[in-house]
Amino acid sequence: MMENTQSFFDDIRAYHDEEIPAVVEKIASDPLLIPAAQFVFPNLDIEQVRTLISSCRTSDDIQRKIMYPAIGGIIHRTMRNFTTSGCENVPATNGWLFVSNHRDITLDAMLMQYALFGNNLPTTDISLGDNLLRTPLVFELCKANYMIKVIRKDDVSMREFLENSRHLSEYIRHRINDVGRSVWIAQRNGRTKDGVDMTEPGIIKMFGLSGSNDFVENFSELHIAPVAISYQYEPCDVFKAVELCRRQSGVPYHKAENEDFLSILTGIKAYKGDANLTFCKPITTEELEAVAELPRAEQCKALAEVVDKRIISQYKLYDTNYIAYDIKHGTRRFEKYYTPAREQQFAIYLVRSNAQFEVMGVDKDVAREILIGIYANPVEAKLNLGIEL
Repeated sequence: MMENTQSFFDDIRAYHDEEIPAVVEKIASDPLLIPAAQFVFPNLDIEQVRTLISSCRTSDDIQRKIMYPAIGGIIHRTMRNFTTSGCENVPATNGWLFVSNHRDITLDAMLMQYALFGNNLPTTDISLGDNLLRTPLVFELCKANYMIKVIRKDDVSMREFLENSRHLSEYIRHRINDVGRSVWIAQRNGRTKDGVDMTEPGIIKMFGLSGSNDFVENFSELHIAPVAISYQYEPCDVFKAVELCRRQSGVPYHKAENEDFLSILTGIKAYKGDANLTFCKPITTEELEAVAELPRAEQCKALAEVVDKRIISQYKLYDTNYIAYDIKHGTRRFEKYYTPAREQQFAIYLVRSNAQFEVMGVDKDVAREILIGIYANPVEAKLNLGIEL
C-alpha cells in the first residue's frame, strides 16, 4: 500500500515531510512553548528556540535538531545515569514492533528513541493514546515526530473500538512490512500504576487483526521485540498511588482538566536517579509455533506471557526495589543490594511522599503501602518466574 498525502490512514498517521514546514511554525508560535523551552533548552532564549524549530523541514530534522538534544538535556538534569543494553538484538535490517512496559506517559518512548539514535539505529513510530493529544502543542509536536494516534476505548462505542483496532493494526503492519519502519507501543492501555508489568492479551489480539489466519505467519511478520524500561525513582509514582488509593476506596476517579498534560510535565521534570532501557531478544518462530499449538482462545494470552517473561527477566532492579521489598515483607532479605545511606534516603522519600498524600486528601497509610508496592512488585515478579536475584 503506497503512502500518499491523502491516504487511508490520514486519521492516525504522523505528518508527512511536506507538511512539516507549516507545522513547525505552529509549534514555534504556541504560548506553551515558552515554559517547555525554558526547561528543555535552558541555555537558549525563546527566540533562539523558535529559530531552531523553524529551521526544521522534515521529521528527521526535528528529531536530530530538537528531540535528541532535548532528551539528552532531560537525562542530564533529572537522572544520575541512563544506561542501555541489548542493541545487538535489533539490527537495522527490517521494521520491528517494539512492545514495551509502560511506566511514564511520554518518557519511556523518548528514552528509546534516544537510545536508538545514539547507537546509530533508526528511530521508530510511536503509538500514543488520543487522550494525550488534547493540548495543541503536544499534538503538533507528537505528529511531527512519527506519532501514531491510538483512539482510546473509553471514548467510543465497542463497535467503533473494534473498527479502530483493526485500522490501527493495519497501519502498524503497513509501516513494518511495506515501509520497513519500526513501531513502539506500550504493552497495555495506560501506564503501569502498581509496578506490575503485564501485557494485555487484547493488545496482542489487536496486532493480529490485520494478518493471516495462520498464527505463526501472522505474528512472525511483525518481528515483535519486547523492551524493558526501569527507573530508580519512578516518575509520577505519588500520582499513581493517589489514583489507586482513591479507586480502592470506592470513590469514582475522574481525571482533572489537563491532568495528562501535568503528568507529562512531571514525568519529564521529576528526578529519576538511575534509569535503564534494555532491548530484549525478539520473539522467535519456535516460541510462536509453541503458542500456535494451544487452543485459539488461549493463544493471545500465552503470547502476552512470553512477552512478559522477556520484559520481567530484563527489567533492571535498583536499590529502591530491594528496599521496598524488604519494607513490605518486614525482612532484610536483600540488604546486600543497598547501603544504610540509600535505605535512609528511601525512608526520607517515603516521608516526603506522605506529606504529599495528606495534601491530596487520601489515606496516607494506604497510599504509602501502594507506593511501596510500586517499587517492590518488580522484585516479586522476578521471584515468581524463578529468577535468581
